[in-house]
Amino acid sequence: MSLVMPATAHDQPSLIEQSLLGAVALGLVAMLSLPAARSTSESLGWLPFWLLALPLSAWAVARLLRWRDQRAVAAMRRPMASVHVLHDVRPRTVAMRTLPRAA
Repeated sequence: MSLVMPATAHDQPSLIEQSLLGAVALGLVAMLSLPAARSTSESLGWLPFWLLALPLSAWAVARLLRWRDQRAVAAMRRPMASVHVLHDVRPRTVAMRTLPRAA
């Protein structure tokens, strides 16, 4: 099973995904620009976790959920190969042949 999906018109990132990627970009710029953003804060903890790891993991989950929904929709459109159509089956009747009468 391949995890790579072909690029389609529906493959555009959603608004949530775009916002999360924007937050990652801002966090990366903050970490590279401000030395204090690479350290630990008493109130927030390890700042790179909040600036990069959380938005990236949220983006990955949003992307995975969208990918799973697209696969489910595609699976619903695909006809099932194992379904067979049963025709109207009538029981066989043995035709009673009339024997010629002996004279």
